[in-house]
Amino acid sequence: MKTMNFLFMLFFAFLFLGSFALAQQDYQTVQDFKAKVNQIDAAIKSASTTAELDQLKTQIQQLNNDYSSKKQLLDNSLYPENFNDTITKLNNAIGLREQDFGQITTLQTQVTQLQTQIDTLNKRNSDLLSQLQQVQTQDKNNIARLNRIIMELRYSLIKRDRLIMSMIDSLMPSNLIGNENLTSGEQQKIYSRTKKLDMISNIKKSIDDNIKFLSAAALNPNDLNSIKGQQQQFKKMWNVVGPQIINIYSRRHEDVKNLKDIDGELTSWDIAIMQAAWNSINQCFAVHGIILNQFSNSEEFSQSITTFINDEIQNASTNEEESKGSYKAFVDTVWTANIKPNWIPFLMDNKLISESQISAIDAQIAQWKSVAMPSSFSWLYIVVPILIIIIIVILVKRKSSTKEKINIEKEI
Repeated sequence: MKTMNFLFMLFFAFLFLGSFALAQQDYQTVQDFKAKVNQIDAAIKSASTTAELDQLKTQIQQLNNDYSSKKQLLDNSLYPENFNDTITKLNNAIGLREQDFGQITTLQTQVTQLQTQIDTLNKRNSDLLSQLQQVQTQDKNNIARLNRIIMELRYSLIKRDRLIMSMIDSLMPSNLIGNENLTSGEQQKIYSRTKKLDMISNIKKSIDDNIKFLSAAALNPNDLNSIKGQQQQFKKMWNVVGPQIINIYSRRHEDVKNLKDIDGELTSWDIAIMQAAWNSINQCFAVHGIILNQFSNSEEFSQSITTFINDEIQNASTNEEESKGSYKAFVDTVWTANIKPNWIPFLMDNKLISESQISAIDAQIAQWKSVAMPSSFSWLYIVVPILIIIIIVILVKRKSSTKEKINIEKEI
């Protein structure tokens, strides 16, 4: 009896151990399958060539073949997904990645074309800047040629700047912009393309050329508003992609000083726009023979005008005609016709001057007018009373003469 009990216990022990071994084997099968799925999924995301994707397709097919006999087990273990869903997801991921490579190939072609156009425009802009400097120093009277070069250079700069921004858009697709979890493969692509296309140098050159243009040409408020719009677009773009590119370069132990310098250069560009406004305003006066002290901010501008008007008021008594001509040139030709309607709105929109400063200048101009252009009706205050007195005298005399005549007639 004891022997029989022992045999039963031994049988159940073997049965239990067998079941445990099978359960352990099933568990290991599921874990191995999951590990291979995760491995293939990670490889798909980091793949950098279509050849790698082809190899992964083979691995997915092999995975399907190896584990199809365990489909029931895996269906139960992968719930709510199942074996077929998992294989389908991997194949779909391959398909999406192939689409990405197709887009990347297209973008690479576009970027290469853009780079060629940018190189051409870089050379053209350098030539035009050189021509602009030559015309200004050698042929100041050739206004038509100067304006043509300015217009061509302005258009060329705009076109080149837009191409650079298009290149950056192509370099870093919208789905990657601001993404802090870029894969090592995505980081490597951005790094390699940035290097290959010399993107950093192109951005810095674009900013530098725009600053040179601002210092070389007299512009109007519309020009400066357009340039400021470009500067803000560049700044907005760089604020988005710049930190990512700096981070990618830093991880590769690259010197990021040139990258960080771009922030300062964008600020210099903004300052140059404001300085160009003051220079252009000064030029508006200068072309009409009105020489003001140099100014680069609202305080200096107000002081320069104050000094000029005070000098004119003091000199008004020595030469009335010259003072009158100076007043008309300053006020009628420049201030009222150009500065007030065109430049003052630009300065106020950009917070470069205040209403109180404009009012103070207008008050000085009114004071100047009272000296240089006294009211044309002031003589009436003297002449009219005299005329009235003369008329009264004449009327009185006529009345007296009429009375004497009547009296004489009566006596007769």
